[in-house]
Amino acid sequence: MPQDQPSVLTPAQRLHLDVYGYVIIENALTDTEVNALLETTYRIEADYKRTGEPPAPSCHFSSTDETYFRVDNLPHIDPAYLNYVTHPRLVGMAEEIVGGTVRLEQSDAHIRRPHGSADKPSEYGFHRGINPGFSYTRNGLYHFTFIKTLTNLTDLEPGDGGTTVIAGTHKITDEVDAKAIVAAAMEDPTLIHEVVAPAGSTLLFFESLMHSSGIIRSERDRVLIIAGYTPTMFQTWNGYDPDEKFLNTLSEQDRALLSGSA
Repeated sequence: MPQDQPSVLTPAQRLHLDVYGYVIIENALTDTEVNALLETTYRIEADYKRTGEPPAPSCHFSSTDETYFRVDNLPHIDPAYLNYVTHPRLVGMAEEIVGGTVRLEQSDAHIRRPHGSADKPSEYGFHRGINPGFSYTRNGLYHFTFIKTLTNLTDLEPGDGGTTVIAGTHKITDEVDAKAIVAAAMEDPTLIHEVVAPAGSTLLFFESLMHSSGIIRSERDRVLIIAGYTPTMFQTWNGYDPDEKFLNTLSEQDRALLSGSA
């Protein structure tokens, strides 16, 4: 992280992240921030059902099913989304873990609803987005080049389908077959951790960690928002280039964060 910024994680939170590949920051957002994001996401879904159109240029849908609605490339869609991806505390956490100035790499908002039969509601889809080799150690701490902040906008209790991870897999290289890792974890459920946290809590995790959407066994919607951050020399993930017209309306600081110009 930049030398002039204090740590935004406690020693215990930093240790948990180092060991398990993730840490949950409870109540990272205020109720006002959570409600604004919830209202925006549900409105976008309702507008899509009515018009079949995306909410703005330079964004796209990954899914529009009744059980899984997801809109991608968020900052220019609504001020609530911009406020999230530029949130000083969340960006500060990302910079601390990356080890320097970051840019926005990816952003998306999800609504997930129960699906499947009662005896088999769904299955895990464990994956990772980048090789664990893109890491380094400095001053005894583990740093990684792709960090995500995933914030649940609804309360998550056991069975509500909170994001699920295979703890500690952020440091297991791709030389080990991913299917073998998942099979081993399924044999020992204590290795599989599910997020249980109040609305507004943020799951901070390395993108090299094996993770999956949780299995919803309750009847409640699960709504969440994700921002991914990388060093400024990285390109955006495919389909997440910032809207050029929108960039011109931003402060220099926010423009640098979205464009990577720093």
